[in-house]
Amino acid sequence: MPDDRGQDYVIAPNPEAVRLTRRVLGTDHTGAQTELSVVEERPLTIFLNRQEIVTAMTIGDYPEYLAVGFLRNQGMLRDDDVVTRVDYDDDLEVVVVRTERE
Repeated sequence: MPDDRGQDYVIAPNPEAVRLTRRVLGTDHTGAQTELSVVEERPLTIFLNRQEIVTAMTIGDYPEYLAVGFLRNQGMLRDDDVVTRVDYDDDLEVVVVRTERE
């Protein structure tokens, strides 16, 4: 999806994804009841191998990429680390990133 500078994103949020929002009732400026979808943050716990690292609040879009990116950004994944598997459990809201190196 191009941004305002003409660059393309490899991964972009999907505003149509039902699981990222929930329906809420409210009152608009005229006093009429209205129903709309709002983005809802949920907890996501990130593990590196067997070690729990962090529970972050996220909208839940692309949790596997978020977990790997977080670990890389925090210096917990090195340049030479080999990620062997990334498991996401939607019910538990957990991502486990597995590497060759413990």
